[in-house]
Amino acid sequence: MKRKKKSRRERYEEYDDEAYINEVLYKEGYRPPERKKKKRRGVFLGLLTFILGIVIIVFAFLLLFHIQKIEVKGNKYCTENDVIGWLREDKYAVNSVYVWWKYNKADVKQLPVVESSKISFRAPWAIRVTVKEKEISGYIDYNNQYLYFDKDGTAVLSTAEKIDSAAYIEGMEVDASKVKLGKVLPVSDKNVFKRIVEISQLLVKYELSPDRITCSGSDLNLYFGNVEVLLGKTNYEVRLAQVPPILQKLTEQYPDKQGTLHLENYDAADKAVRFVPKEAQEGAQTDEQDDGQAPEGQEEGQDDGQNAAEPQDSQNQDSAPETEDPQEP
Repeated sequence: MKRKKKSRRERYEEYDDEAYINEVLYKEGYRPPERKKKKRRGVFLGLLTFILGIVIIVFAFLLLFHIQKIEVKGNKYCTENDVIGWLREDKYAVNSVYVWWKYNKADVKQLPVVESSKISFRAPWAIRVTVKEKEISGYIDYNNQYLYFDKDGTAVLSTAEKIDSAAYIEGMEVDASKVKLGKVLPVSDKNVFKRIVEISQLLVKYELSPDRITCSGSDLNLYFGNVEVLLGKTNYEVRLAQVPPILQKLTEQYPDKQGTLHLENYDAADKAVRFVPKEAQEGAQTDEQDDGQAPEGQEEGQDDGQNAAEPQDSQNQDSAPETEDPQEP
């Protein structure tokens, strides 16, 4: 009679030798039911522990790096609240690590008056925002405030506060309805901003501080107290070099006299410098109205009573030019 083959279960129950079970049956793939349960339980507990650990780490990360303090450095024109409000525009900007990555690594839109910014850690929950602001070239009157612009003519700041280092530009024609912060001012002559920047740099070079700068068409004129300086459109370097000694001479000879200093035609070939007192201009205008023509001996378009002055070399300004007394009209 053929013997019935025993199952693995039966064979397992016949042996008490643990070594045999481990070396033979276990290697053949048999697993006791209780061992399978223990393995499943161990896998489940391991997975649960892993998930719980991840949750704890995430919670600790969010809690530890939750921004509680923001320090702002480098701001001169924009306020601390402006910078913090700029950061808070992103609803996820409550985590210091996220803010550090976004505003240091990603290409973000800056405030109109800010050229660049950098985020650094003071603590896991505290950050420092260091801003580099744009250089302001000038400002104009706008909606009962002052509108400041940079070297490119971009409107960067609108405030009721006056910034002493910026030049006041008078007479610039701007379409107020189209003015937007962060955008170039809508003017007819786009090159006027380049001329303003050039003049501003030369004013610093020659240590000049005009009360205001006026924009008349394409020409830029400076005002120093009672003296108006006409510069024209070009050769600002050469022309502004003549201003300091001439103003010094005028202050000595005519301390309270109003008038116009003509430098709009001054260049290397034509070094004529004219200062026309205001009363001489008014007298010439009166004569022209009475006679209906320019005064005799004066070319049309010239001012009677003008003063001739020897110009100074732009490289040598130690002595002021001589100025004659105004002629009687």
